[in-house]
Amino acid sequence: MEVTRQQFNGLGEVIDELHGLFEEWEREEALLSHLDPDTIQLFRLAVHEWVANLVQHADFADRTPDITLDVIPNGRRVRCVIEDNSEGFPFPEQIIVQRNALTPFPERGMGLLMLNAATEYFEYSQTENGRRRLEFTVSSDADSCLDIPFS
Repeated sequence: MEVTRQQFNGLGEVIDELHGLFEEWEREEALLSHLDPDTIQLFRLAVHEWVANLVQHADFADRTPDITLDVIPNGRRVRCVIEDNSEGFPFPEQIIVQRNALTPFPERGMGLLMLNAATEYFEYSQTENGRRRLEFTVSSDADSCLDIPFS
């Protein structure tokens, strides 16, 4: 499996850079060509949601933000690993808070639940070198993203 790696330093332009990457990948029809358009959109949504959360909420202390995006196509799936040098946050607790705070059509606070619903699998952890790591898989199998518990 070929890994496509992108490195982002700083938060100011990362969202625009990310959108540009996806447009390039879709235009070239190589990296994501094995996926149907709906799966590509789920993948794009999941990556955007996580990086937007980093931009809006992550504490990088006095460090220059360093975000790495690895994209690994695999048949009807695409695996993604996003690592960063932030302080991280209590991910499982946030999912519970968001689930408990649900009201009809909330204006904010749905991002992690949406990420959970869009992915077949995901896990948030800390690496041995202290970086935060989100790994998830999006699949072309429409039923695989329904009611999957998070790790």
